Amino acid sequence: MVGKFFKKLFTRDYGPLATEFATLLGYKSWKEIQENSYGIFYTETDAFWFATELIDGHWAVWNEEGQMPHPFTVFPNWKEAIKYLGNLFDESGLPDRYWIKEQPKKEYSNLIDKETQIRVLLYGNALNFACENLGVNDMRTRKYAEVFTVSNQEVYEYITIHGLPQSVSIDKKGRGEGFHYYQEDGKWYTFFRERGQIFNEKTFDDEELGKRYIVTTLLQLSGTGLY
Repeated sequence: MVGKFFKKLFTRDYGPLATEFATLLGYKSWKEIQENSYGIFYTETDAFWFATELIDGHWAVWNEEGQMPHPFTVFPNWKEAIKYLGNLFDESGLPDRYWIKEQPKKEYSNLIDKETQIRVLLYGNALNFACENLGVNDMRTRKYAEVFTVSNQEVYEYITIHGLPQSVSIDKKGRGEGFHYYQEDGKWYTFFRERGQIFNEKTFDDEELGKRYIVTTLLQLSGTGLY
C-alpha cells in the first residue's frame, strides 16, 4: 500500500498549486520536486512526511496533508532534517512499520559541502577522503558517488573565482613527473611528463577551453572515475 500511495502522489498532476509550491522551494516544476524528495514516514491517514533536497544543499521537511502549497521547515543538511523527522515520529507513537525512510542514495555526500568536495578533488587525496567518510579501508565495495556529487561545471566555476591549483611547472622546462600546464602570451599549454618524456601536448588559444580541459584532466587524475 505504501508503495502504491507514494507512486500515486508523485504521478498526480497538481497544476498551478504544485508549481507554486515548487517555486517556494526554489524549483521550477513539480517534476523537480519529485526527483529530489524522499518519503520518510506516513501517518494513520496515509499522509506522508517528505524531505526535499534544495538547490543550495539545504533540506525542506513537509507533510503532504492538505492543499498545496504545503508549509515546510528548512534545515541546513540531511542529518538535521532526518533528526527532526525522527523526533516527530517518536512523538507520534506510530507503529514502526509506518517509518519507511527512503533515504538519498548519496546520503554521505549530503553531509559534505560542495566546496570541501572540490578542494579534495583538486588538492587532496580523494581515496583517503572517501574511505574516511564512508568508514571503510578501501573502495572495493563502495562508490565514490556516495561522497562526491559536484559536477565538472561546479568545479570550473570554483576555479574561475579561486584560480587553478599551482602547476608543477611554469613553462615547458618543468621537469617534474605528471600533468603540467601553464599560460603564456594568452595561450594555455598542457602536457604530461613521464620518465623524462613529454607526451600529449596541447595548446589552447581560447582561455576558457584551456581551463576547462585542465579542470577535466585534474578531476580525472583524482582517480574517482566520475569525470
